[in-house]
Amino acid sequence: MKDQAVIDGHTDVLLALIQQRRKFFEESDKGHVDFPRMKKGNVIAAFFAIWPGINQYHIQRGTQQLLELVEEPKNNAMFIKKPNDLEKAEKEEKVGVIFHIEGIGGFDTELHFFNILYRLGLRSIGITWSDVNIFGSGSSFDPNTPEDTRGITSEGRELILEANKLGVIVDVSHLSDKSFWDVLDISKKPIIASHSSCRSICPVSRNLTDEMIHALADNGGVMGINFGNMFLREDCRSSNDTPFTKIIDHVDYVKNLVGPDHVAFGSDFDGTGVPTEVKDVTGFNKLVAEMEERGYSNEDINKICHGNFIRIFKKVWR
Repeated sequence: MKDQAVIDGHTDVLLALIQQRRKFFEESDKGHVDFPRMKKGNVIAAFFAIWPGINQYHIQRGTQQLLELVEEPKNNAMFIKKPNDLEKAEKEEKVGVIFHIEGIGGFDTELHFFNILYRLGLRSIGITWSDVNIFGSGSSFDPNTPEDTRGITSEGRELILEANKLGVIVDVSHLSDKSFWDVLDISKKPIIASHSSCRSICPVSRNLTDEMIHALADNGGVMGINFGNMFLREDCRSSNDTPFTKIIDHVDYVKNLVGPDHVAFGSDFDGTGVPTEVKDVTGFNKLVAEMEERGYSNEDINKICHGNFIRIFKKVWR
């Protein structure tokens, strides 16, 4: 891949396109992500999330929207189903679409729907959003809500093993602490936390503790730092005046804790409020410049921008 090209671990652009009534192929001043701005931000691919996945209707509707987005020639998009598809996308000057579902409560327990979606291009799943479903328990946004301690269920265990078999990445962002540890015990393949930051800096339950980050690294996994203000700040406030350098503070923290091989970017663009200075997907240029300013080697920048996710693709996808 070209130098410092970015793979973004999470975007909610699919929902934003509907809510904001805009086209992916047209540059907009609304939202965070579209094809022209991805090109300006040197973003070669992203995990396109279907949300919410609470029932089959929402998953089917989101899948149809995603298929239509990729099939529309004006969008210059293509599915990334295997690692060498990234080279093809770059050669054809297209952006790569990694099919992800955020919360899979709509899956049947015999996993027929899962297998069908895999054949359509699904390559990454988050077991829950911040809710509870038949497969596991999520992390609630409400600090006054007691955490569900059930963790991953027997159905969830079968789901994770099927994901390993098919070659689908398991994403632990949004899981409860108990579910996080259960996934690590069950999965035979590396996992990701696609859009989670560091709880030691910003003490919200959606972020990972130092112990979790160490365990993720031992698993060979990767965490994508979330750009959401409430996941970056020490006071956990959702304030757009958050310095954009806070994002790299979280990258620094992971890099210093477990090394540069286990951290990436998972912006959560079009799904949360981000620092004003980042603005949108073009803000990746500022983040790369900040890493250079802090003395990161070009090798480490490339790992964080894309190399670490590519390693996961090669280890998990068939």
